[in-house]
Amino acid sequence: MIQRNGYSLETHYATTEDGYILTVFRIPHGKHDSEKEIRKPVFLQHGFASSSSSFVSTGRKSLAFILADEGYDVWLGNFRGSSYSRNHTHLKEDYSEYWDFSFHEYGIYDLPAQIDLVSNVTQQKIIYIGYSMGTMSMYIYGVTYPEIVQERIRVFVNLSPSAFLGYGKNLVNYLLHLWFIVEPIVQAVTNGKVFARLAIPPEVFRYICFPYPFQMTLCQIPEMLAFGFSFEQIDPETLPVTYLQNPDWTSVKAFTHLTQLVTTGNFQKYDYGKHANALIYGSTEPPHYNLSRLSIPTYFIRAQNDLVVTKENVEQLYEALPEHAKPYDIHVIEDQNFNHLDFITAKDVVPLLYDHVVDFISKH
Repeated sequence: MIQRNGYSLETHYATTEDGYILTVFRIPHGKHDSEKEIRKPVFLQHGFASSSSSFVSTGRKSLAFILADEGYDVWLGNFRGSSYSRNHTHLKEDYSEYWDFSFHEYGIYDLPAQIDLVSNVTQQKIIYIGYSMGTMSMYIYGVTYPEIVQERIRVFVNLSPSAFLGYGKNLVNYLLHLWFIVEPIVQAVTNGKVFARLAIPPEVFRYICFPYPFQMTLCQIPEMLAFGFSFEQIDPETLPVTYLQNPDWTSVKAFTHLTQLVTTGNFQKYDYGKHANALIYGSTEPPHYNLSRLSIPTYFIRAQNDLVVTKENVEQLYEALPEHAKPYDIHVIEDQNFNHLDFITAKDVVPLLYDHVVDFISKH
């Protein structure tokens, strides 16, 4: 998609400490710019059960392309298990051991490997922009290795700042309590991996959901029940691409970890159960991530109709940060119906969000 839209593309690989081989894409300059200029690096990290395609799949509205044309050196990360990061030094993806990870590993392994790669290539501090899980993983990385992160990251832009999920207002939240009953069955049947449109062939979705607007609207209803209703922001021009690419593959364990955050309201490590917790953590309860250790400046951007990362969840996270990590007020997107998915897919995402992001990072 990057080259098809007229941009230069480099493919890099980062190997994590536990052996996952991650693909990191680079757009070194804008469509009509020179390769010789030194540019500030911007790193984009996708959300849960997705991939870097999130930032390049909406054509001229794609955040990665906008940033490249604004003069930035754009890097796109991919978490383990996603379509572009399926390799491992010794595990095959059909092994259950391959899928034995939660999102904790995104923060302590995947981000360090990817950020180190970008830092080594560019020799500059990085503007980090995370969306949803891309923010949560940076908090894990940031509080685990605060000194290293302070050396590597210039500023941390949060699109839908995610850490606390206890105040979610969607229908799915009420059903997640049932997940713990079915999780062992799902784990056994799927070998530890889930989603990728539930492995339903794309042709089925093309037949059911496209090409007419009323079909697109009907197919969006289940997702809007989870993420917020925003019919006026459905973009018929780009939705077919983004819809067929998401959700991507992820692990059952990562989804279970998210479910634990929703049901407990805590930002904590994976809960293995009291006995296993005692062996792994030295306590019967999983430790909370210590957000007071974050050493880098953050900038929060939230939506008014985000049913996953609500106003209450965002404010809880903001209040938990040390003063030096929150030098800016929370920015609220003006559109009252802007939802969790609209950060990537909204028809008016450029004037409502991306123009503001570009303006903010231009000052850094």
